[in-house]
Amino acid sequence: MAIKIILDTDIGEDIDDILVTAFALNSPEFEVLAITTVDGDTQARSRIARKVAVTYGRPDVPVAVGYPNSMPNGDRAVTVGESVTQGDLAPDEEGLPPGSALWADELIARLAAGHPGEVYLLTIGAMTNIGQALVRFPDLRRNLKAVVTNGGRFSSTDVSPEIGWNLRYDPVAAAVVASAGVEWVLLPENATRHAGLGEAEESRLRQAGTPGAKLLTAAIDLWRKNKPDASRWPHLADLNTFAYLMGDWLEVRRGRAALTIAPGKLPGLGVDYAPEGPHLLGEEMTREKGAALRELAMSRMIGSAHA
Repeated sequence: MAIKIILDTDIGEDIDDILVTAFALNSPEFEVLAITTVDGDTQARSRIARKVAVTYGRPDVPVAVGYPNSMPNGDRAVTVGESVTQGDLAPDEEGLPPGSALWADELIARLAAGHPGEVYLLTIGAMTNIGQALVRFPDLRRNLKAVVTNGGRFSSTDVSPEIGWNLRYDPVAAAVVASAGVEWVLLPENATRHAGLGEAEESRLRQAGTPGAKLLTAAIDLWRKNKPDASRWPHLADLNTFAYLMGDWLEVRRGRAALTIAPGKLPGLGVDYAPEGPHLLGEEMTREKGAALRELAMSRMIGSAHA
């Protein structure tokens, strides 16, 4: 049976979010129950997510707007016009299905309650939506199968783990998840570093001519144009969350992830691998598996309907 997932994303910023959203929507291994957007102009992010869903033949997938600001700020007012590098992909509502009437945290809670013990929430952006959801809907910690997060740079042999962007954007929310009692799978941002796209893969996308490939190459162009620190080639860091769910792509071990939060200082991340740990901590994927996963991702991203 397909794995039930909710994808929580800051799509429209870095390039991997839109690439892996396309991958998820065109992968028979996954049943995408919903997409939720987080951080900044979540309305613009919602439009981009709905554009991807329509392009890949899934206009039925609900897309819910989420929190624009980190915890403990609970303000839901979205500041429209903040930087969304790929915003020109869907500048308005024309041709898009309507977004969900529910706010992101409520939609997450309702879907988990409707499928208790079956739903994985994949967080590939700031963790604000799930942090707020766990506070506002206490039963969620029992209903979710697990929270799977891309965040941090670490491994079982690394003595100096570093906090990653998705944890750094909202360390309070990440700390809520770490201590909530829900199964938390924390995967290193560098887990899929051997799966990134290169010149050959980008050329294949540009030559494919499918609606999906055209959308993704337009996103890549906007990302390069509007993001000053864009890498030379598109990366697929967020693919680690899907690799974990598909099994046998990367290893995970029991352990504990702890966040330190002090005023005026950058949040810190402590990682301790131990059999009795409450969390699951990932390792880096081998070069061979990374190359195979990249090829699988390419076939799904190029397509425009389920294969």
